[in-house]
This record gives sequence, C-alpha cells and structure tokens, in this order.
Amino acid sequence: MSARLTTVLLATLTLPLVAQEQSRDTARTAPIIVTATRVPLSQGALPVAVTVITGEELRLRGITSVADALNDVTSASVVQSGSQGATTSLFLRGGESKYVKVLIDGVPANDPGGVYDFASLTTDNVERIEIVRGPASVVYGADAVTGVVNVITRRGHGAPHLELDVRDGSAPRDRAGNATPANMQNVDATGGVSGGLESGSYSLALGRHQSTGLYQLNNHYWNNVLSGRFTLSPTGNTEMRLAARYNDYQFNYPTNGGGTPADSNAYRSENRTVLGFEVEQKLVSSLRTVLALNSSVNDGGTNDALDRPGGNSFVSHDRTRRRGAELRFQFLPASIAAVTVGTQLEHQDQRSRSDGAFGTFTFNSTFEASRRNVGTYAEVLLMPSPRFTATFGGRVDDNAQFGKFNTGRVGLSWRPVAATRFRATAGSAFREPTFSENYSTGFVTGNPGLRPERTRSADVGVEQELFGGRTQLALTGFAQRFRNMIDYTGSTTSCGYSYCNLAAAQSNGVEAELRARVRGPLSLSGGGTVLRTRVLSPGFDTTSGGLYRRGESLIRRPEHKWNAELSYGGASRLSAAARFLAVGQRTDRDFRPFPATPVTLPAYQRIDLGAEYALYLRREVRSAVTLRVENLQNTGYQNVFNFLAPRRTISLGLRSAF
Repeated sequence: MSARLTTVLLATLTLPLVAQEQSRDTARTAPIIVTATRVPLSQGALPVAVTVITGEELRLRGITSVADALNDVTSASVVQSGSQGATTSLFLRGGESKYVKVLIDGVPANDPGGVYDFASLTTDNVERIEIVRGPASVVYGADAVTGVVNVITRRGHGAPHLELDVRDGSAPRDRAGNATPANMQNVDATGGVSGGLESGSYSLALGRHQSTGLYQLNNHYWNNVLSGRFTLSPTGNTEMRLAARYNDYQFNYPTNGGGTPADSNAYRSENRTVLGFEVEQKLVSSLRTVLALNSSVNDGGTNDALDRPGGNSFVSHDRTRRRGAELRFQFLPASIAAVTVGTQLEHQDQRSRSDGAFGTFTFNSTFEASRRNVGTYAEVLLMPSPRFTATFGGRVDDNAQFGKFNTGRVGLSWRPVAATRFRATAGSAFREPTFSENYSTGFVTGNPGLRPERTRSADVGVEQELFGGRTQLALTGFAQRFRNMIDYTGSTTSCGYSYCNLAAAQSNGVEAELRARVRGPLSLSGGGTVLRTRVLSPGFDTTSGGLYRRGESLIRRPEHKWNAELSYGGASRLSAAARFLAVGQRTDRDFRPFPATPVTLPAYQRIDLGAEYALYLRREVRSAVTLRVENLQNTGYQNVFNFLAPRRTISLGLRSAF
C-alpha cells in the first residue's frame, strides 16, 4: 500500500462526523461502517444514508427487540400485529416489507423473496445495528431494495467478562376481547461471557424472553436465544471469524385474520439458525481476500387444531434454507482508489406441507423446490482526499429461475468546508419472487415465469454542523419507483396463475435528522420523515379491499413520523433517556368483511423512558438497577387495524458485570 493511500484511508476512517479542528473537546469520532460498502468507512465519508444504533444505547433504554430499536430510525415504520411475538414487519422509505435485506453478522437471514418476521429477533449480545437506507443490491443481491439492516454481535476484548441482566415488567391488559382483564407479565433474562485471547476474542450469550400477552385468551410467548462470535488471528496476515445465532420461539395467537379473538389453541413455533464463517487473508500490501461461508435455516409452522367437533383446523410446516459462499478481493492499485470484486453463490430450498379441514371438507398441500443464484459484482471507491468520496458499482445475478438481472449504484460525498457535507446516490435494486409465488400448489398456483420486482431510486442530502460541531443537522430527499410488483388473485384467469407481475408504485420523501450536545452529559437527538406513496398501476383486486388501487397510498405507512430523544450519561451513577415518538395517520384495511374495506388509522404519540442507577462502581463488580417505562401516557393506538397494541408497561431489573 502506498504511503499516500495509507494517509488517505487513515484520514477518512478517523474523520469525525461533526469535527472541526478548533473544537476538539466536543468532536465525536464517526463510527466505522462495514455494511454500506465492502470497504470500511467512517459515517462522515459515506455517500449513502446510514443510521447506527449501539449496544450501549439499547441497554440503557432497556430495548430487547430489534423491531423496537428500529422504531427510532428515520423513514422506518415498524408494524406489529398484536402482542410481543406477533408478526412484525419493517417498511423502510415506504417500500414493501419484503424490500429490506436483513443480515446477522453479514449472513442473509431473510427467507428467499425478502420475507422476514422481526417478531423473534432480539438484541441479545448485540454490539451495534447498522441500517443502510437506499438500494444495496449491488453488494447484497436480491431483496436489498430500500435498505439493509445488519445486526452485529459483540466482539470480546480484555479479561474474561461476565454480564447478567434480568428484567420483570407488567402492564394492564386492554378490555377489548377479554372477559376478565388482568395484568400482562413480561420477563427478560440474558447472560453472557466475553473476553480477549492472545490471538483472538470471544463472546457467548444465552437469553430467555417471555410474555403472557395482551389478550386474556391464548396469548403466551416465549423465545430462547443463543448467540456467539469468535475471532482468531493465527498470523499477522490472517483472521478467521465465526458468528452464530440460534433461537426457538412459540407464539400463541387468539385472533383471526381480522383481529377478532376467536381461537383458544392456535400457535406458531419455529427455530432459526444463522451461521457465518469468514477467513480474511492479506496476500500482499495492496491485496486482501475474504472467503465467506454462510447458512440460514428457518424451520417452523402453524398449529391450529380443532377447537370443537365440526370446526376448522389448519396445520402447516415449512423448512427454508439458504446456503452460500462468497469470495471477494480488495485491491488498492493506486494512491486514490480501492476496488472490490466479488462472486457470491447461493443455494435456496424450501419444503412445505399443510393440512386442514373446514367442517367435513379436508385438504392437504405439499411442495418442494430449490434454486440457485450466482452473483458477480465490482465496486470502485475513489478517495482523492479525506473530503471527497465517490463509489461506482455494478452487479450481474444469474438465477436458475428468472435468468440474468443487472443492478448498479453510484454515490458521491463532498465536504467543501469542514462543517458542511453534500452526498448523493442513485441506483437500482430487485426483489426475487418467494418460493410460494413461484412454486405453490393446491388452491394457490405459483407462477414459475415471474420476473423480479425492480426499483430505481435516488437521494440527495446535506449535513451541516453548528456551534463549533456541537450540533449536526441532516436533510435528505429521496425518490423511488417500484415496478413489476407481484400481486395475488384468487382466480387463475388473469395470467394463468395466482401471482403475476402487474402493479407499480412510487415512494418519495424527505428525512430530517438532528444530533446535539446540549450541555455536559446531556444530549439531544431526533428525526422526522414526510412520506408520500402512491400506486401507479393497480393490482388484480379493483374492489375497495385491493392492496394496489390506482392513486391510493400503500397501506400501513405513515405520511408523517417524528421522534426525539433526550439522554443523560456521564460520570455519575445515573444514566437516563427519554424517547418521544409521533406517528401520523396511515391507511389500512378492515379484513373482517369480504371484500375488505379501507380504513384510516389515527395518528398517535408515545413516550418511553429508560434509566439505570449504578450500585457498585468497583473494577471487579459493577451492578445497576434498571427501569423502563413504555408508553408512559398509556396511549391507546393500533399498528394494524383491530389488533391491540401495548399500553403502559413498567419493567424493573438488575444488571451486573463481573
């Protein structure tokens, strides 16, 4: 590596997001991001919009689910259909919930086709969460349409370290659907050990989460989580990394598809296993190579046995696997450039079976399918100075089902003066069809000829520092166009199958972000989004219940969303954070009648509090009492029409480190 490039990289990687040389006492070093590009860069040098949530922030606020953490992210809308453990979706920048690539330590965790339920993804043993907003198919292939969420496990360091965290909480149940309302009980317990080795590091954690649910009837939830990360550097030029996360959970749900409590024994259970192994080798001073192997398995289903003689029943089981390998090379051929070239191979397969009965009529359905994908990509990073970054990338995917598909992305970051930065990106991305959309049999007929859903998007942003770097403001505008959107119809006469590429939509918006160091240990952060979505081409269902109706908004995406957090943390025993969330009105559907009817969910506001008070500050043992209050005002609201949402919940706990 040339001396000049070394200087440029070091300057770029250490460039503070808000620093000015005359304000060193208030400058904060920007985090190094690994998700947005394959070259680690500081957040202040990236062309793309990125949010980082640290593990320390999560623990201070008492957040145990990744979905709850994502609620604070600009342009992110989290929708949970009921109690803890219920189906939970993420809409980022107004795109579909299948448009976000979910990674755990870089390993794809989505089911093929982008489906991901955040209900069971917890913050156990998490070092940080990186959220990239904007298209990222160039690096990650299918489903990285509106962004990427990468959950990164803790890396151990230093002497062996043991940490225990136990919380117990309760909340009054809503009277809706309950004959005898009682308190809901939540318990969260985690324990972990971590440390450094002579030539590596380790962390290992085990967690248990459970809740009695919002409904009096059949609403229990439990989730066991095992996670770990291990690194080993046998030589100065080699590093090996192993990451693993396993969880098994069960959620009992009493509601039917319209949200009405009606079932005393239905439940969903599944276990997920995510494994990733990487070997990074420095071949020469200007060339590094990484070999990555990964596996993601989701095994589970639904069990709704007969409630009574002559009633209905449904049992299903799905096993979905993704196994992949990636080989990438990182070149530093010149003093102002870095080039990453990679090849990814992935094999996907799914086996599904369902059995049911409607009175005396019985049915069953089964299918097995598999497909493979080969993706080749290249990305060039130009850094003529620490104040200017440009990226150019392209990718070709060759899928066994839909053939070849091309994507690209360009980005620029320019800091004309130390306090001002401009950035812009433009790119394309795609979502591959799910296995059900391609291969399902029985009452629903899959379409093997489906094309991927595709998007083109662009954003432009400006960041400005004020008051000597103590305050940072950011404003971003984005525009997206979705095409070839796959819609379902109960009839096979439209295109010969139950699924066809038909609809189109757009999603445009403005994002605002703020960070400020108010005084001493007191800091303020916040953000807001103004979003406009619109269906350009309708789907099959032209009735009032259709999901894609020309000129209407996409459902469950708020037109306005605002959040703010005031936090206090210093050398004293007390640390605390107060979070305010305001969500604007959203369109939805009432699925109780057929066809479904349009409804509007009203706007709501919510305040959450998190605090901890240290009992011991000795080096050997540190303990703290923790407090979390969710929905302080006890606001009644709905994320999904006719499904309950949590009211005021108070949790007390104890965290100890040895």
